[in-house]
Amino acid sequence: MKIKLNDNTRLNVILVNGKSTYFQGANRDSLEFVFKKGDYPFDELDALFADSEKVKKIIIQSDTTATEAEGKPVETPTEHIYDDYSLRVGMKMEPVVLSPATSTTPEITEERVMITMAQLTLIERKLSDIGLL
Repeated sequence: MKIKLNDNTRLNVILVNGKSTYFQGANRDSLEFVFKKGDYPFDELDALFADSEKVKKIIIQSDTTATEAEGKPVETPTEHIYDDYSLRVGMKMEPVVLSPATSTTPEITEERVMITMAQLTLIERKLSDIGLL
C-alpha cells in the first residue's frame, strides 16, 4: 500500500486505520498511518507530516485482488482521496505483536512508526480558505 501526499511525495505504508479522535476540543475523523521502522527516518516523517500544505490532500493507493469467473486472480488498483487531514494528533514508535507467544515459542514483535492525522472541521476549513488559519 502507498500514500501520495499533496506535493507528490510517495510513501510505502503497512496499514492505514480510520478512526474518530477527540482533538483540540472537537470530535474529528482521523487516519493512522503505520510505517515499518527503518523505511524512512523518523525526522523525515516528522517534517513531512508537520507541513500542512503537504498533507492537505492524501491519496491512499492499494491493489485489490479479486477472482475472475475462470478462477484467475486479478489485481485492480484503487485510490482513495482524503482532504484536509492536516492536524497531526500524534507520532510514535511502538512495538507491535506480529505473532503471540505460545507454549513453545516467544512472541514476535516489530517496532512500527505510527502517525495520526486529524481532519479539519468545516469552520477551520472556511477560516483557512480566507487566510485566517
